[in-house]
Amino acid sequence: MKNSSIVSLGLLSVLLMACSVSKEISTEKKSRFSFQAGSNWGGITENTDMSVVPGVQVPAEATVDAFSGATQMGFNAGVHLNRQLKKNGLETGLDYMYNYQKFNYIDAGNRYIGVRELHVSQFMLPLTYNFVIQKAGFQVKAGLLGQFNLVSATGVGILPDYSVIPFSAGPTLGVSFLPVRFGNGDKLGIYCDIYRGSQIYKDFYNQPEFEMPGSSFVKFGLRYQLH
Repeated sequence: MKNSSIVSLGLLSVLLMACSVSKEISTEKKSRFSFQAGSNWGGITENTDMSVVPGVQVPAEATVDAFSGATQMGFNAGVHLNRQLKKNGLETGLDYMYNYQKFNYIDAGNRYIGVRELHVSQFMLPLTYNFVIQKAGFQVKAGLLGQFNLVSATGVGILPDYSVIPFSAGPTLGVSFLPVRFGNGDKLGIYCDIYRGSQIYKDFYNQPEFEMPGSSFVKFGLRYQLH
């Protein structure tokens, strides 16, 4: 399925869910909002296999690659909506995630040498089915996630041209655990999500026909759920 189709399906599902929730939220506690914030590692997933890049000749004893990437720990925050479906449930929401990434180019054969720094902001729309263990406040979820990508880049040296794909999508898995319950019924706990999706960043070393380039993350943090 194409990325645009996945994102469109997710948006349609969220709209239908929101319409259904609006009819019930005033009478039954089948729908609950939660707020979450934490750290993450991810964003652009770069190619690490130089054997697929034309013209690259890196000897076996080399200590560096023609192209390599490094990612610092970022941050994320979001608002989610859970709707109970008998014993389990659906979850959607809107998340923001930021990552700082640095790409190093050392390729004399192709005459590229330098550093490109990228500030990657992503607005994300998840839609998951949650398996709930209610007494323990534990949930396991699986579904799809769409991303809108904003990338700001600066560079020094002789660097290849690049382009950014604004929309990406793919499967996501996650868990949440809300062991702390307050007197008003609100809950506090932790969450952890992982994701692997379609390509965001393209250049000479990250071409669409390569297997590795894509998007991915692992994010975790604190979650506060309203009663």
